[in-house]
Amino acid sequence: MKVLIATHNPAKIKDYKRILVEKDFKVETLNTLGITDKFEENKDTFKANAEDKASFYYNLAKMPTLAEDGGFTIDYLNGEPGVKSRRWMGFEATDQEIVDHLQKVVKRIPEDKRQAKFTATLCLAKSNSDLHCSTNSIEGFLTDEYNDNYPEGFPYRAFFIEKVFNKNLSELTDDEYNQINHRRKNIEEIVKFL
Repeated sequence: MKVLIATHNPAKIKDYKRILVEKDFKVETLNTLGITDKFEENKDTFKANAEDKASFYYNLAKMPTLAEDGGFTIDYLNGEPGVKSRRWMGFEATDQEIVDHLQKVVKRIPEDKRQAKFTATLCLAKSNSDLHCSTNSIEGFLTDEYNDNYPEGFPYRAFFIEKVFNKNLSELTDDEYNQINHRRKNIEEIVKFL
């Protein structure tokens, strides 16, 4: 079965494609289908944005469509940047702009209050009325230590240590990452509807 991964983010495409191919799905992307329309996220929750995005791209592609909204939340900042993770500074920031900003923010947060997490909500649209969603997170904390080995499109990983293995995400082995990967958990819950 073919399924569309509705994102322009290369890191998300790589993550989801690897998991879906393992499960014998054929994967299309917006690029392979020639879809250039950009969905504007304007809701207050990951789920609402993911549902709207899945429906939007389903209506363009007319095939089962997976769409995600997710972001990085910092407890000390009452969940910021949250749904505005890419637009935290009031504009569509580059990876480097986010890294530079986050480096300053981390220094202002007391070391014992640096809990943070990555959350992703994945929604599958099989029709306009047939939507299924799943939400999972990777919990951890912020560190002062900058790790420049983060994948393109995931700048918040530069200062994040996950709590299961107590490592930066880029330092995890494939097996370790698979155990905590919030996208993998979402796919596991969603594929039963495909």
